[in-house]
Amino acid sequence: MALIGLNRDELDLSQLPEDSFYDPKDDKDDLSGVQIRATITFRITNPDGTVIKEWTEPAHSLNYNFGLFMDALWGSTTVSVDGASGGTMAVTAASGNTAYGIVIGSGASAGSTPSPTAYNLVAEIPNGTSSGQIEYGAVSVSSVSQSGQTTQFTISRSFTNVSGATLTVTEIGLVVLMTGWNMGAYASGTYFLIAYDIPSSAISVQNGQTLTVTYTFSVTT
Repeated sequence: MALIGLNRDELDLSQLPEDSFYDPKDDKDDLSGVQIRATITFRITNPDGTVIKEWTEPAHSLNYNFGLFMDALWGSTTVSVDGASGGTMAVTAASGNTAYGIVIGSGASAGSTPSPTAYNLVAEIPNGTSSGQIEYGAVSVSSVSQSGQTTQFTISRSFTNVSGATLTVTEIGLVVLMTGWNMGAYASGTYFLIAYDIPSSAISVQNGQTLTVTYTFSVTT
């Protein structure tokens, strides 16, 4: 096959293999074939369990801290802020514990782009039953499931509003408790935000309603 011509328009490109047209700047091209996805499902229910609304959005979650953890784990190194040489990374906080697990806040502008270097929520909604507070349920982590070429697991937490007024949620975070690690400048047993999301629109949780937030992480090969 000869590709001879004065310019591109004179070349016969029909015989070229398909992968020769790969453009690394085109998101539709995927040479690896592996897809790693994260989504967030929001569900609002009434006290009687009736589902008022349920929807799923893409997660723009995993942040710079998460990247540092993965780099340290796979490179067997210690990083200056969030380093690791062995131990556990837990999200399974008990009911009422807002130190880690899925946490929610009201300080972001809904629909805005989250910063990859965020290390806390702008205005976390505290646990409780008083004005401006919400009851945090326990965090649950599912077993890993596999169907076809997709492997996935979920992290979920429910928040019940008994504050007496409507609460507005505009930011969601996933905080891990790091124990048994070589933490460099930080003591073992420290909390780090590894995912931060801002929903496309503000979420109103009326008094008596429960908001359930579920992260789904999946890999398709």
